[in-house]
Amino acid sequence: MPSLALRLAPGRWLVASLLLAALCAGGAPSVRRSAGGTIPAGRPRAALMPFEDLAGREEQSQLFTRVFFAQLVASGALEMVEPAEVEAAMDSLGVRASGSMTIAEVRAMADTLHAPYLMMGSVLESGTVQGANGPIPSVGATLRLVQAATGRVHWAGVHFRSGEDRETLFGWGRIRSPERLVLELASDMLRDFRDAGARERLPARTEGTP
Repeated sequence: MPSLALRLAPGRWLVASLLLAALCAGGAPSVRRSAGGTIPAGRPRAALMPFEDLAGREEQSQLFTRVFFAQLVASGALEMVEPAEVEAAMDSLGVRASGSMTIAEVRAMADTLHAPYLMMGSVLESGTVQGANGPIPSVGATLRLVQAATGRVHWAGVHFRSGEDRETLFGWGRIRSPERLVLELASDMLRDFRDAGARERLPARTEGTP
């Protein structure tokens, strides 16, 4: 059976282009981010799958999942399924990781949780880099909103942050806590997510309207 990654090929251009844009922004502002797409209207029910670990630090995927879930709930854009329900559904269906799910498993998860949308994330970076005044945390992640029935990616974002991105004179604004930086990353990414929802709710312009 084809994997979800293959099934989502028509929409992968969105994720791929966002990732490329974020990675190529080294000469621009230090906060590298790219996001695009739409959010379905009406606050639909959605489930956040556990973050996939691509950074070689599996324990960090749990931190990302907890922080992003809290931020998604706070955003109010979606009705979120409780993490315990997601874990129970994964156990009952034999789903081990979101990154290797088939489209059949995606649909089964959605049916079990009565959630037409799944949110899937990956930890791209979670560690430290050498800053001007010693090691500082550095994190990066992707997040996408998938419609289970069709496999369509409605929205996707890629963000990277380091602890000195917003540092000002005398070290003000520097972040030394990895947990705090993940929170900042999630807040930044979901601000873009909420903005996409706000754009969807704007009334359509009529012809001749400036």
